[in-house]
Parts: sequence; structure tokens; C-alpha cells
Amino acid sequence: MTTNLRKLIALASIVLALGGALLAQDFSPKLRASIPFDFYAGGRVLPAGMYTISVNSESHNIAVRKDSGSGTFLFASQIDGSRDGRSFLVFRTNGQGTYVLEKIEGQDLGYSFPVEKSLSHLAADTHANEITVVATAYGR
Repeated sequence: MTTNLRKLIALASIVLALGGALLAQDFSPKLRASIPFDFYAGGRVLPAGMYTISVNSESHNIAVRKDSGSGTFLFASQIDGSRDGRSFLVFRTNGQGTYVLEKIEGQDLGYSFPVEKSLSHLAADTHANEITVVATAYGR
């Protein structure tokens, strides 16, 4: 019985340590954007609305959160940022109501996202339209 209790305590300690490390990551708010359509991000459909995009610059993880609290985390690849200092989000669309978040660019900020396998046909379609949503740099 005491052996099982020790294992349980050790496991709980590990879970707490990992959870604390996750919470300690610094996700600094970078952009705010009003997105006028539902869109895919990280395999999830997010509703239209006002979003805050936060970035962990060490791990390149991105938090996309709606003001109501819903959102998702994305794993990103770093790319060159906006050359003219403007901030924006780029979506790929098939013109039939499906939008996929493709990249985020801003001053000292540039990230692209892997596309969910079920939506990869849209990202690979060079005839698909690119939609740009202008974002506001956080705090401006």
C-alpha cells in the first residue's frame, strides 16, 4: 500500500511540475484582429470575432484567443516578418466559405502554420484566394 502511495505522490509531483512549466511560458500579446468569418486554426474551427494573438518567442507557440475566452494553441514555423511594419493575418480560402489561417506577420513577427491534413488541398491550391486581415499591434 505504501509503495502505491509513493508512486502516486511521485506521479502527482511530476504532473504539477510539468503543468507549472507550461503555465510559466511567456505568451506576450502581440496583435489584435477583428476576423469577420469563421476559420480553421490548428485543426479547429474558430468563430468570427475579435481575437488576441499571443506569442511565445522561445518555443514559437502561438495562442489565438477570442475575447470570450475560446481559442487554440498553434505550433508555428518562424518566417520573415512584415517589411513595412504593418501587422496582418493571411488566410487561404476556397471561395466557398472555408478559411484557413496560413500565417501571421508584423513588425519583428513572422510565423506560418502547418495545415491540417484534411485541409491540405486548400493550402496547396494555387488558385485558392488569399485573404489578408489587417491586425493592430498590441498596445497601439
